[in-house]
Order: sequence, then structure tokens, then C-alpha cells
Amino acid sequence: MNSEFTSSHARPDRIPVDIPVAITSVLSSGEATLGNLTEYGALIEGMSLPKGTQFQIEYRGQTVYGFVVWAEADRFGARFPFTLHEGPLHSELEHARMRNEMQQHGFTNGSLVSGGHRSLPQFGRRGLH
Repeated sequence: MNSEFTSSHARPDRIPVDIPVAITSVLSSGEATLGNLTEYGALIEGMSLPKGTQFQIEYRGQTVYGFVVWAEADRFGARFPFTLHEGPLHSELEHARMRNEMQQHGFTNGSLVSGGHRSLPQFGRRGLH
């Protein structure tokens, strides 16, 4: 189990993503979508596995192991026994985290939303008018 994440720590922010992945377990395999992601787990949509099931996620040549912590008819919550800290899936998480931060601070599609109007972000002394 992760020694970095215990019940005494706050739960990390779940970052919304839309990442198609392949899921494989002893019980079944199929295509699914990661709906949100952290270094410690994910919401997996489009299939379900029983609580406690061990499985693996395949994404762009990377294999990430997990186990089911809760399940519904077409989705389940996954916990990773090893922190996600490298590889293509971690890169996707970091990019999604940056997009999420930019949206929270008013940046969308490279422009700043201000007073309902889109304008270019201004930096330096010229932006102080």
C-alpha cells in the first residue's frame, strides 16, 4: 500500500480527464475511460468489476496496477497500490492539472476572460493601465 497516502492525509484533488484505456483482470477485459485521476487512483467509466478485484490499466505502452474500492453498474473507483509518478498516464494527469488550474484562474483557450469579454493576458508595465 502507499506509504505516502494514509487516512490522516487529505484526499488529493481529483482531476477531470477523458482518457480511453484498456482494462484487464482475471474476470474480464475491455475498453473503458478514465473520468478523473490522481496519483493514487481513478474513476473508471464504461465497465464494472467487483469490489476488491485486482486489475491493470494499459495506456500507450504503460501498465498501471489497481484494485477496485467501490463499484456501480457501469463505473468503479480504483486505487493504485503504487503511486503514479511517471509515464504517459502521469503526463496526461499533469497536463490535465495545468488545464484545470488555468480554467480556475480565468484562462481559456489561451486568452483571459475578463468582465465577460475575451482579451489577451497582459504582463509587465503595459498591463498595469
